Amino acid sequence: MLNRVFKLAPWHFIIVIVVFYILTVVVADVKLKQMPLAPVHTHLIELEEIELNNEELYFVFFHDSSSELCEKMRFNIEKLIESNHEPVCFYAIDVSKNPRPFYEHNVSGIPNILVFKGNKEIKRIMGIVPYKNLASIVQRMRKYA
Repeated sequence: MLNRVFKLAPWHFIIVIVVFYILTVVVADVKLKQMPLAPVHTHLIELEEIELNNEELYFVFFHDSSSELCEKMRFNIEKLIESNHEPVCFYAIDVSKNPRPFYEHNVSGIPNILVFKGNKEIKRIMGIVPYKNLASIVQRMRKYA
């Protein structure tokens, strides 16, 4: 009488996936709206192309000035530059105004940061990275570069 066994049907999985997707979109949207935008004053140096001949470690931020996601990441970078006691070389390339370096370095999307030691790319940082994670990445890159 009560020996019924509950079996999962394929439509159960579809419902779970749809609910998970909706929750992910809603949570991501809420988190994104909570992040402040970058201030008008900037510490980033805009580049036309990547041709730095020094052997120092530097970061090149690929962005689009009309993208809200890029502005959120730019805010995190500005915060890192302002709070860092050791100088960090951050440069920026606006791909809407200058797309050539974007294609030359096979950048797959924006926001994206390429890390260089001299003229050699040593790391890529893709997407929006929280300030604390970005700070630890920069600190780690300084140690190993």
